[in-house]
Amino acid sequence: MSIAAAIVMIAGAVPAAANVVSFTPTADGDVQLFGGTSIDTTDTVLSFVQSGGLERRIFLEFDLSSIPDTAVINSAKLTMNLTAPIIGPFLPAVFDVFAYNGDGTIDAADFTAAKTQVVDSTIDNPENNGLVISRDFDTTLPILAALAGDLLTLSVETDSFASANFVSIDSGNTSNFPTLTVDFSVSQVPVPGALPLAITGLAALGLAGWRRRRA
Repeated sequence: MSIAAAIVMIAGAVPAAANVVSFTPTADGDVQLFGGTSIDTTDTVLSFVQSGGLERRIFLEFDLSSIPDTAVINSAKLTMNLTAPIIGPFLPAVFDVFAYNGDGTIDAADFTAAKTQVVDSTIDNPENNGLVISRDFDTTLPILAALAGDLLTLSVETDSFASANFVSIDSGNTSNFPTLTVDFSVSQVPVPGALPLAITGLAALGLAGWRRRRA
């Protein structure tokens, strides 16, 4: 082992700090372009619908500025609360979530934006936990991509013949707001106190090398 490598191991081998943070949306709403244009960002409920030529999707925007750009995203989970059991002739209904970089607003452009699917699941009626829908992300890459710009938008939708209403941030029911929970790690910068340890380790390596040469 080289002396430089030893210094890195001794002075820089600090474990990454794990963090779990829950975010509520800075904005939410639902958008419909097919079956008639409608954009609603002030209702107390969020609705998705798919029925033939009618399709409405939910959009949630999150501010991730509290996560360092260099963080490693370990996992993520979206939790939403239904206001009532879902409606549809074929259950369980499809529950899909897509993610992409946010821009601070929810409008018609969100409906057609390029997205990455992060949840491919279903909603039973009712689920074991009642009206709470909680799903882990299949991939966290879109979150990592959004860190530089701080904003992440999620599109929640169905391709079943179904409709569902969820609690919105405009409802005032803070305990049931949509929540994005992110588990991430950040590498720790070695503290100055590690320097004497590095010097001691360096001296030990030098002494051991000197003894081998003497032998």
